[in-house]
Amino acid sequence: MVTILVIIIGGLVRIGQGYTENLKNTFDGTTNNPLRISLAFYSGLWAYGGWASLNSVTEEIKNPKRNLWLSIVVALSSVIVLYLLTNISYFTVMNKAELLSSDAVAMTWGEAVLGPVVRALPILVSFSALGSATATIYSSGRYFMVGARYGYLPEIFSCIQKQRLTPLPSIVLMTILSIIYCIPTNIEDLIDFVSFVAWVFFGLTFVATICCKFTKAEAYRVIKVPIPVIIFMILVSIYLIIAPVISSPNIGYLVALMIVLVGLIFYYLFVYRKIQPHLMKKINIFLQNFLNLTVSTVNIEA
Repeated sequence: MVTILVIIIGGLVRIGQGYTENLKNTFDGTTNNPLRISLAFYSGLWAYGGWASLNSVTEEIKNPKRNLWLSIVVALSSVIVLYLLTNISYFTVMNKAELLSSDAVAMTWGEAVLGPVVRALPILVSFSALGSATATIYSSGRYFMVGARYGYLPEIFSCIQKQRLTPLPSIVLMTILSIIYCIPTNIEDLIDFVSFVAWVFFGLTFVATICCKFTKAEAYRVIKVPIPVIIFMILVSIYLIIAPVISSPNIGYLVALMIVLVGLIFYYLFVYRKIQPHLMKKINIFLQNFLNLTVSTVNIEA
């Protein structure tokens, strides 16, 4: 936050000094092709991905019926304003071509605005990256934990550390997978491929939500979402799944989808057929004792 505020204040000062040339005709050279725009949505929605992270920790939020909605509205509104002001600040220093060619946009901005003080900027940026990584680890590890709780992963991943009450095995698994995913590709392609798979599952989740509204109409729900909103999000999901593949075909999309489909084999063997290797039970008991773990339980406040 400190990094962003420094950049925003510096940008406002430069606007006051008259550095507004790059803010004119900012949409020149852009495209209005809806298929090409979908790739921009991937990067844009990645930046605002916190809305999905909050949903993953619903059971740990006090009074989620009130606080979940409040958190999403306040957080997204704040982030949108801060990010827009940050990008405006960048344009007070760089034109579009310079911004796209810069290896480190914040550093390029800092060299022009902060002078010698720019040496402190990498430290501030690293703090910002650390905060983002911490939030991702906190939220994403819960997906593995809940999946394991319902039998979709080995039981060990449903456990939490007794003293800290954190899903330690799930966090370790997510960290290892994240490192592996970063090895074979660059960050731009990784964002596109991960976003593609994510929106496949988002779309399936929205469809399942509508199905549950009719098949389990009497089920207790902490938060209820209107059907028109769900239908709109299904249409958004279809667009964000199909449009990038058509506009920018890449074998990476197929590979990402194949990795997901391979999971069906494991689902059939270990979930549908309920095959439980004896070795896994021994590993589960050993890790629970070694890491001081206990199986998590659901605790949601209405």
